[in-house]
Order: sequence, then C-alpha cells, then structure tokens
Amino acid sequence: MSDAAFLKELIQEPVYLVKSAEANRVSIAPTPSPAVYAEEQPVSVAEEPKAEIKLKALSTSGNNLKACIILVNWANEALTEEKELLLKILGSVKRSEDDVLLVHAKNATGEQIEAILAEHKHKQLIDFGTNTCAPLQSLALYSPQSEGPRKMLRADALSEIASDVEKKKSLWKALQQMFL
Repeated sequence: MSDAAFLKELIQEPVYLVKSAEANRVSIAPTPSPAVYAEEQPVSVAEEPKAEIKLKALSTSGNNLKACIILVNWANEALTEEKELLLKILGSVKRSEDDVLLVHAKNATGEQIEAILAEHKHKQLIDFGTNTCAPLQSLALYSPQSEGPRKMLRADALSEIASDVEKKKSLWKALQQMFL
C-alpha cells in the first residue's frame, strides 16, 4: 500500500490546506460526514454529603431470638407497670423478653427507627404508640398487615391499653392473627 492510500484510510474527515495566513480567506463549508452524532447529554454531578450523619443509638432490651421487634414509648428505662403488662402480652403469644427486641423509642426519629429495622432481622414488627415508624403510620390500629414475609401491627400505647378493656380485646385478636 502506498503512503497516500494509507492516509486515506487513516483520516476520514476532510482536510484543508491553508497556504498562508495572510492570503485571502475563502470560506469553505465542510462536507457533512455520513456519521450521525448523538446529542451530548448534560453531565450530572453527584454532591458529596457535607457532614457525616451520626444517629444516636436507641436503648434496647431483649435478644431478638424469634425475630420480633417491638417499639415501645419508653425512654431509657422501662416503666415497671407497662413492662409487666408487656411481658403478660408476650406470654400470651408464647414469647419471652429474650425472644423479642424491645426498642425504647420515646423521642426517636424516623431515621433511628429505620436504622434499627435495617440492623436487626425481624418477621414481626409491633408499634405500641410511638408513631415513629413510617410504614406503620398508615396502618389502622389493631389491624395486622403483611408486607412479604413480615407482619406489622400498630397499637395504642401500653398505658392506654392497660386502662381500657376494649383495647385489650382488640390487641388480643390482632396478636392471634400475627402469632397463633
């Protein structure tokens, strides 16, 4: 192959020869190339978070042996009367404190609850009056719902259940649907 033939194959665009910079300039329109060019897409730039978000750990108790998370409206320490009621409720569905993870969720944020749910495996999720878990906020009280293999229940606070017989009956029916 000669050098001229090789250059033809190497350069596909038209090439123009300019003799001198001071010569009369003649505008020559380039011939359109047969290739179709795609429109350039704007480049999106992802911004880095300015500060690392650190969540305060919530106080928990229990060992979560049977993959059940219970959100209670307690601060760091459990209220004695409410804890006794909760243990009776758990006993009625054949669960103990070691079988569940009690999350003390008073003044908890939605992000903290999401972090707990992501960190701990669970088949059942029960909210006793905290109203901090986004998926549970739309549920009707004492009406268990399934989301895939997980069951969820939203109930009143334990202090309200302790003083109202109708709420106890509603809770018992809902727990039977979830556990028994």
